Amino acid sequence: MKKVLSMLLLALMCASLFACTPDQPIEQGTQAPQTDPTDATTDATTDASTEEATTPGQEETTDEPEPPAPQPVALYQLAPEKNSLLQSYVIKTANGKLIVIDGGVDGTGKDHPAYMPAALRAIAGVGEGDYFEVEAWFLSHAHKDHMYELSKMLSDYSADSNYKINNIYFDFPNFGSEEYPGNNADMEISKIRENLNKYGEVIGAGANYYDQINGALINKESVSKGLSLEIDGVRIDVLQTWDAADGTSNINDTSIVLRMTIGEQKVLFLNDLGAIGGRRLLATYGDALKSDIVQMAHHGQGGVNKDVYDAIDAQVHLWPTPIWVWNNAEGTYQIDEVREWLYGKNFLESDEYDIVASLYQSYPKKINRVNAWRDVLDGMKIEFPYVLPERIIETTEATTAEPIEPVEHNYVKDGLVAYYSGTQSTRGGHNTSSDVWEDLVGGHDMKITKNDSNYFSEQGLRASNAKHNFPDAIVETVNGQAFTIELLFGDFTSIGSNFNTFISSADDHFALFRRNDGNVLELKTLGNGRIKIQGGLEKLQNTLITITYAQSGKCCIYVNGVLAGEINTAPGSLSAGNFFIGHSDPAKAFDTTYRSIRFYNRALTAEEAMANAVTDGVATAN
Repeated sequence: MKKVLSMLLLALMCASLFACTPDQPIEQGTQAPQTDPTDATTDATTDASTEEATTPGQEETTDEPEPPAPQPVALYQLAPEKNSLLQSYVIKTANGKLIVIDGGVDGTGKDHPAYMPAALRAIAGVGEGDYFEVEAWFLSHAHKDHMYELSKMLSDYSADSNYKINNIYFDFPNFGSEEYPGNNADMEISKIRENLNKYGEVIGAGANYYDQINGALINKESVSKGLSLEIDGVRIDVLQTWDAADGTSNINDTSIVLRMTIGEQKVLFLNDLGAIGGRRLLATYGDALKSDIVQMAHHGQGGVNKDVYDAIDAQVHLWPTPIWVWNNAEGTYQIDEVREWLYGKNFLESDEYDIVASLYQSYPKKINRVNAWRDVLDGMKIEFPYVLPERIIETTEATTAEPIEPVEHNYVKDGLVAYYSGTQSTRGGHNTSSDVWEDLVGGHDMKITKNDSNYFSEQGLRASNAKHNFPDAIVETVNGQAFTIELLFGDFTSIGSNFNTFISSADDHFALFRRNDGNVLELKTLGNGRIKIQGGLEKLQNTLITITYAQSGKCCIYVNGVLAGEINTAPGSLSAGNFFIGHSDPAKAFDTTYRSIRFYNRALTAEEAMANAVTDGVATAN
């Protein structure tokens, strides 16, 4: 009897299933045939079949499966391996829509097969070669470590490619134009233009797709009105795009700044924004930049200044940083200083507050295989809401120390901001073992990159083939209305194949260097002409070089207190970024001893420049 009842129940279930199953299955990646709402015959037929299938008292059945329950929104900081310089973010919304920021790869990954299709399929939860869609793909700026993956994907896109990108958003300047004459060999603009146009032809958008979509939704005009998009509950606000007023020497400052709001939490993407763009961002928004999570600008080094991070005041930091930048073995990068900005100390560990792409426990073994990505994605993901315990930041002596008492000296005192003495490397006396060059008047100490070629001697800081970064106070001084820089050199030997760069900003808005070709001592400053002085190598031997600068006035170079060259200056700040002495580039290297360095927040007079030269013993009083 039980067997008979089981068979009857099975038959009824089968009949019910056949009644509820469409005649033709819908393949993944295709749309169901659409019914014309004006076709009365179709409507009547549908109504009649519904009436016949339903009897009074009987519950209606549906052939639509229940939609999957919404999942937590997830953000993935992707890294196919730890060595490549790249930035790649994917956001998966509650209902499975995908949003991509950049996805670029460079370095060792440049010649690999495109990894993003496999990674996106793994995040979407589909199989190898299965169809997927990206709802929105943002390109932050025109550098290949941010846009190269998309370019690779689209280079062989065809009607048979089993994916679609519904919206591609970017705003690149018209490089080489009158409005934006700047260019950059790292951009490979022609490639992304060619491949986007190819994609446009395949999807029926035309062969000039790049020009159609460049800045179409994201541009200065729309941003000024507060452009905001919403994708499946994730709000995306475009806070800033490029502005020609920022200058054209640093493509990074054209980076789009995005902020995503996911529930109650805000995630700010600075992308590769530099010091100039950072100042504009801070001036526009101020404390309104406050966010819960921030992506560290320019891979965590050489990006925005400390005051921008102070305003953002994020609890969590995302580091799209390769291992060689993170470790910074040669002291080439500013990342040590940036880490100290956050917590008052340098650190190398990764935790739930500082998520570092090059410190993941594992990476996909085959970057173009879906299963390989599935194995590692959990280690690259954070889910929202992202709840963390309050972090207790250790205070350091530097943050609690009493104001310093300036060391007595005989230099001009009015406006003196910082004095680094080669014969007294610390305020407590000369310490040749120190890795910090202490400021004797203002406390603006600078960390030294110490190695066999960079160390304190009895005469000063011996420097060769390394950068030594100044603190923010020095950057602010150089970006003021007026300033003076004094550099006292010992014996000087040229090493670089092309230049010897003594003091410079990372964005090249200020640089004092010797051009080997012609043996010319040269100073360049943003928006001004150049001062060129012949006989550069001879003038650098045991010499005091004094640079005075005043906006809408004069820029002068004195050699041992004697005027050697001058130019008129334009109004406005130099907007110089991270400031340093020395250089790690073999083409720009040299060997010397910095016997003394001084910074003033005003332009010294010719008489004052001579007075300091006399004090340094390189000139004789009249």
